[in-house]
Amino acid sequence: MASSSHRKKKSKEQPINNQGILENWFAGDSEAMTRFIHETSRKHVNVPKVLEFSWLREENLTEVKTLLKHQKLKIFLEMTGNVYPDLVKVFYSNLVQDGKNLVSHVKGVKLKITREIWRNVGGIKYSGMKVSKGNTAGIQGFNKMQFYSSCVRNPTEPVARFHAGNLTLIPRLLAHIIAWQLTPRGSNLVVLHEEDLILLYCIMNQLKVNWVSTMVEHMLKSKRLLDYRFPYAIFISKLIDYFEVDTTNERNDTIKAASEIDNSTIMKMGFQKEEDS
Repeated sequence: MASSSHRKKKSKEQPINNQGILENWFAGDSEAMTRFIHETSRKHVNVPKVLEFSWLREENLTEVKTLLKHQKLKIFLEMTGNVYPDLVKVFYSNLVQDGKNLVSHVKGVKLKITREIWRNVGGIKYSGMKVSKGNTAGIQGFNKMQFYSSCVRNPTEPVARFHAGNLTLIPRLLAHIIAWQLTPRGSNLVVLHEEDLILLYCIMNQLKVNWVSTMVEHMLKSKRLLDYRFPYAIFISKLIDYFEVDTTNERNDTIKAASEIDNSTIMKMGFQKEEDS
C-alpha cells in the first residue's frame, strides 16, 4: 500500500506538456515552454505554512510574537488564501532579476516586483540589515557555535551537528518558522544551515533583517538549485491576483488546516503544551 501511495504522489508532479496549455501560460514563447517542460515542471512547489499571531497570544508565546513583530513579519506570516500551483511554477520558470527588482511573466502579463509591491502585497518594507552566509560583518557578537550552544536544551552535550531538535522551545519554534515560511528549502528542515542560524540570531537579538533582500536571494536560489522547492506560493499567488492575471480554469488549491502552525506543531517537536521554555 505504501509503495502504491508513493507512486500516486509522484504522478502529480509529472511534467506538463499539453501544447495548448503551455502556449497559454507562456504566451507562445517556445523557448520558455521548452525550459518549463525539461526543468521547471519537474520541481515541487513548497507546501505553504500559516502562522496566526492570535495563536501565539493564546498560548502565551508572547516572546515569539514580540520578536516577529519587531521584524515586521506579521502580515507575511499570517498570509493565507488560494494558491495557483501551476502558475507559481510558470512564475519561477520566467523569473529574472532586472536591476533592483524581480520580474516574471505569467500568461503574457508582466509581473515587476518593486519595493512598493513587496510592501503592498507582502507587508514587508525594504529596510534592515542584508545578512547571508559569509556576510555577517554587521552582526556584532555572532558566533554560530556559541549561539547554538546557548539555545539547546542540554548545553553540556558535545555538538555533532546543528540540529533544530536540540533547541529549547522559543528558538525551536522560530527555527521552524524560518525553515517553513521565511526561507523554506524543501528537505532536511531540522538541520540548521548557517543561514538559518544567522537569521535566528538576528530575530532573537532584535536585529532588523532586510527580508526583501533575503527573500529575493532565496527565490533566485530556488530557481537555480535542483534540490530546492519553489517557495512563497501564497505570496506569488497574491501577486498573480494583484497583476490581474486570468486564473479562469487554473488549478486553485485552498490552504488546509494542516498548513497552520499550532499546538500540534509544538507537540511534534516534543514539547508539552504548557511548557514556556
